[in-house]
Amino acid sequence: MNTNLRLLLALLWFPTALLFGQQKLSILATVTPTLSDTHYTTRFLYPDSDGQIVEPVYLNGNRWASGYSAGLSLWYTYAPGWSVSSGIWYQQLTTRQARQAVAGEGTITLRKRVIRIPVLLNYVLSTKRLSPYFSFGVLTDIPIAARVIVTRSGQSTQYLRLENSSRPIFHVLVGAGMQYKLNRRYTLMAQPIWTYNLGQLGGTSTYNPSYELSLLAQIAYSF
Repeated sequence: MNTNLRLLLALLWFPTALLFGQQKLSILATVTPTLSDTHYTTRFLYPDSDGQIVEPVYLNGNRWASGYSAGLSLWYTYAPGWSVSSGIWYQQLTTRQARQAVAGEGTITLRKRVIRIPVLLNYVLSTKRLSPYFSFGVLTDIPIAARVIVTRSGQSTQYLRLENSSRPIFHVLVGAGMQYKLNRRYTLMAQPIWTYNLGQLGGTSTYNPSYELSLLAQIAYSF
């Protein structure tokens, strides 16, 4: 093999080896316990009756909800310390409250559900095994039908659906946590995050200010 051919093969091989050596692409499994606070101003929600006699869900003032998100993301490192990530998560948040006095004793459980698409910019402070880790980005929620469970004293429990607008809901996210490299393939990340609801575009009449406090727990596998 002549010298020129060897040089050409070396030039072709070097960028490929460098790319795989840097392990730029990773897949992340995500679980996020969440606590949400939403402020409602006199809202009545009307579940689908499915032939049943139902009562509207009355919401007013601050309501706390707990739940989780779970899903997968792709994480791409484009410069030392800097990366972007995006994926698909499922989120469910549950609110419980007493029925209105005129309706009788019992509780109403509202389970809101969305498909969440995160687009995040991430920064790892150092190349050490344990390093601070920061994120900033936008979340887009696509609402799907909520569940309403009505427990009534002396009567059967009702399981109802509550349809939502199909317009996406936008949030901003900031987070700061730690990243720990188990080995060259696997990395653990834990990050307290704060999320603020910006609402729907063109949906100001139904906007309910809210924020979420979550623990973003992820495990990454690098290719």
